[in-house]
Amino acid sequence: MSLISVKKSPITPLLTKSFSRRAVIMLLSVATLLLTGCGEEPAPPAKQVVEEQPSRFSKDKMAYRHTYHSEWPKEVRNEVYGDEETFSTPRILFRAEVEWIGIETLFSARMDGSDRRRIIPESVFTGKNMVDGHKPVRSPDNRYIAISMYNNELGYTRELWDTKTQQFIFMSEGYGYAHFNWTKDSENVIFYASGKHYNYHVPTKTLTERPIIYSNGLFLLPDGKTFLADKKNKYWLHDFNGDVIEKVDLGFNTQFTMKYLEVSPFGDYIYFVSEGLGYPKNYWIDLSDPSKRIILPRKAGTFFFSDKKNKVLSQGFKDSEDLMGNGQYYIDDFFYEFDLSTQQTREIPIQENDIWGMGTIYIFDVFNIKDE
Repeated sequence: MSLISVKKSPITPLLTKSFSRRAVIMLLSVATLLLTGCGEEPAPPAKQVVEEQPSRFSKDKMAYRHTYHSEWPKEVRNEVYGDEETFSTPRILFRAEVEWIGIETLFSARMDGSDRRRIIPESVFTGKNMVDGHKPVRSPDNRYIAISMYNNELGYTRELWDTKTQQFIFMSEGYGYAHFNWTKDSENVIFYASGKHYNYHVPTKTLTERPIIYSNGLFLLPDGKTFLADKKNKYWLHDFNGDVIEKVDLGFNTQFTMKYLEVSPFGDYIYFVSEGLGYPKNYWIDLSDPSKRIILPRKAGTFFFSDKKNKVLSQGFKDSEDLMGNGQYYIDDFFYEFDLSTQQTREIPIQENDIWGMGTIYIFDVFNIKDE
C-alpha cells in the first residue's frame, strides 16, 4: 500500500488558514495511525538473553550419580543440634566438600556412611580455614567441636564451633599440633598452642595455662583422670595434673617411631603405624598387657577404631556398577573391618557414595558412642 498524498487527499479542502493548528495536528495523527495499520507489524522488543546455569547434576559433574539414586535428597542435609533421631546412633566425623560449593567443611554420618549431614556451613569460612592434618575433636555432649584454624588476620588459632548457636568461639592463638582433649562433662577442652599447654573452660570462656606434658600426642583416657603421652617409641601415663604415673617401654629401638597414634574410645588399645624399621606395619597394643600386640602389613590407608569394642576400620575402594557421564565407572567406598579378637575380616559397603558430588571423604573419628 502506497503512502497517501496530502495534496490529493479528500481532506485537503479542510486545510484552510482559518482551520486551527490544533485540528491539523489531530488530523495528521489520525492519518499516521491509518498508515501504520496498513504496514508491517511493529517489531516486538528484543528478549533479554539469560544464560542458563549448568545443572549441578549434568553428565560432566560428579553429582551425576544422583541419576542412579532418586532416593538421595538433592539439597544438602544439615545437622541439627539436639536432634534425637540424628544422635540416636554412633556417627562418623569427616571432612569433605559439596561439588558445586567447592569449600571443605565438616560432616557427620551414620557408621555405614548414610544420613550424611553438614555440620558447619561453608559461608563461615570467610577469612579463615581449617588447618590440614589437624584433627578436630567433638565434645562428649556433641555440642562443640575443637578445631585448629588459620585466620587471615590472627594467624593460627584454636577455636570451637558451637553447633547450637552456629558460631565460632575463639579460644587462643597458637601454632603447632593442638591434640585436643575434652573432659567428660564437656566443660573443658585441653590443648597445646605454641609450645604451651592450656585448659579452656567453656562456660566461663576462661583460658588457663596448665603444667605441660611433653609428647608427640596426648590422649585423655576414658577414666577422665589419666593422660597417655606418645613418646615416639614408648608411652608414658600421667595423672590429670601432669605428674608421671608410669613409663611404658615397648622394646622398640631409637630408630622406631609410632606414627598416627590413636587410643581406642574404650581405652583398651593403642594403634599406630611403624616408621623407621623396614616397610611400615599396623600395630595394635593391648594397654592392659603391652606385651600383647597385633601386627598387620600396611597395604593401604590407616585404620581407625570402630564404635564397637575390638573392631577397627579402614577405607577401601573398588569400581561401582554406576557409570559417570564420561563412561568411566564411579568408585565405591567400603570399610574393611578387622576384628582384633578373632582376626576375622569383612567388607562393609559405605552408603551414599558421591552424594552431592562429594567424592573423597577424610574420616577423623567416631563419636556419640554408646556404652557397651
